[in-house]
Amino acid sequence: MKNNKKIFLYDLIRIFKKIKNNKDKIIVFQTDIIPAAIYYKIYGKFISRKIFKNIQKIFSNKTIFFPAFSNEFIEKKKFDIKLSKPYTGSIPNLALKSKNFFRTESPLHSFLLKGEKVEEIKKLKQMTTWGKGSVFEWLYNKNALWVSLNLDLSRGCAIHHMSEEIVKVPYRFFKTFKGKLYNDNKYLGNISEKKFSYHLKWSKKLNYKKWTKIMRKEKDFKKIVVSKGLFANVTYARDVVDRSVLFYKKYPYGSVDLENE
Repeated sequence: MKNNKKIFLYDLIRIFKKIKNNKDKIIVFQTDIIPAAIYYKIYGKFISRKIFKNIQKIFSNKTIFFPAFSNEFIEKKKFDIKLSKPYTGSIPNLALKSKNFFRTESPLHSFLLKGEKVEEIKKLKQMTTWGKGSVFEWLYNKNALWVSLNLDLSRGCAIHHMSEEIVKVPYRFFKTFKGKLYNDNKYLGNISEKKFSYHLKWSKKLNYKKWTKIMRKEKDFKKIVVSKGLFANVTYARDVVDRSVLFYKKYPYGSVDLENE
């Protein structure tokens, strides 16, 4: 077990050094620890802690983001900035417990972030989840580096949905969710979020693997592999959105399986 931990830590430093680039000041990490836990045969808690610690250490001069999306607002009509647990993995949940990370107030698609750009994010006035004034728009405008750690782009690149809103794909529609906002159980007031949501009838037909083909064709992302348990798909926010916009303009139902219609 000890040797496995040493090998994992060695590989972890290797992959992060391959990702790091001095010109990239803003980096989003969307993560999954399961492949690492299986491959290195190490408990997930150890892996999560080490990934979280080393991201902060190695990328200390960057502004780092973790998607911290939560379903609590939909299920319970409330969102607690401090207590609503992200469904985006164990690492964002570690960031949530840290006093060093700021969480945005988007009840459906919040981010946890740390770095010099936090004050800019605090000033944003979101109109829609992926649209004007959103963190996603800000990341697009800044052309942030997006790192899908142990995830395929189809699962680990949430900014892709921004392109669906831009094109106004026919299987989605604007819906406003309303509820109450809390911070560590302290009621702050009512809050709402407008999201370009998909119709329920499409829920089992959505297939987000197709849009990644255009990314592969145009070589707009880099795959970094150090082992079967540690790999990353790395790309830029603008490349994802711009390529996906072209995809949806050509194929409006491109991310829906229509074979059984």
